[in-house]
Amino acid sequence: MKREDLKKLELADDVIDQIMKLHGQDIEAQKTQAETAEKQVETLQGQLKDANKTIEGFKDLDVDAIKAAADDWKGKAEQAQKDAEAQIQQLKFEHALEGALSGAKAKNPKAVKALMDMEALKLTDDGSIVGLKEQIEKVQSENDYLFDSDTPAPKVVAGVQGKTINLDSMTAAARKAAGLVSEQ
Repeated sequence: MKREDLKKLELADDVIDQIMKLHGQDIEAQKTQAETAEKQVETLQGQLKDANKTIEGFKDLDVDAIKAAADDWKGKAEQAQKDAEAQIQQLKFEHALEGALSGAKAKNPKAVKALMDMEALKLTDDGSIVGLKEQIEKVQSENDYLFDSDTPAPKVVAGVQGKTINLDSMTAAARKAAGLVSEQ
């Protein structure tokens, strides 16, 4: 879905922004699920490869060595599972954080992250991050230049035929009261 396609439907800009925001959230959720699944597949393939090597090695072992190797393998498998879960949680956290910073209209998410206390942020089961809103508000108040503003940029009016247009009525009145010629 592209912004131009929605503009062709003659939708208002604020409606288009809301649609694009919701669409972006859906895309980020799908990316997170896909990357999580890929990470799980990679982890399981690695475990299967290690298990097959270990099984081949068992053919020449005696019973006591097999028991010791099985216990060793069990410990390695549990550690690999813990590592994989930690990587998946970190990946989910990063995606949730990127989505929140994008929603807050951060111009440079990397710079905003550098100003945040990452240790204080915790990912919940529903995919939200505890403490993120407060930290974004703090960074926004202290460094508003890192975020896009909702207020439009000021309109600059140029002079006509080399003359400056004086839009300040107070200045014009003061010049008139002083008997000075208007700049126009």
